[in-house]
Amino acid sequence: MKRHSHVDHVYIINISNSSVCVCGESEHIDANTRALAVQRQVPVFFEDEGDYEDYSIFSRSIPRWPRQSDVELNIIQDFKKIHVGCLEITAVASASVVQVGPNDTMDLESRVKAIRHFITGAPEYLKDYKGVIVKKNFVEKE
Repeated sequence: MKRHSHVDHVYIINISNSSVCVCGESEHIDANTRALAVQRQVPVFFEDEGDYEDYSIFSRSIPRWPRQSDVELNIIQDFKKIHVGCLEITAVASASVVQVGPNDTMDLESRVKAIRHFITGAPEYLKDYKGVIVKKNFVEKE
């Protein structure tokens, strides 16, 4: 038996980064987020930095639960309708789902690499510099 989802009111301020809000049935949701968060004391950014392949966190396999289990489950759905009065959501982010209604499977993934660079021994005027410096990396090939 298929069920119908009825939502009177949804108020969402922000949905971002591979997130979704579903009112109703969905068979499969596959959400992914990859992010590099670089924080530096002096805002210097190099033109060629930021490749996900440079960091192993983005290529490691994620353990998966087995899809089949030995548990027998008998569900009796007495009502054909799911009714929700009001949803108030401040934010949904980083491969998350807000769902009212049934779903068969969800494969959600969020990977964030946080990099912090703090300098020592730099001139004082650079420590308080508020602009952005972009440098090109040139590598000479022999």
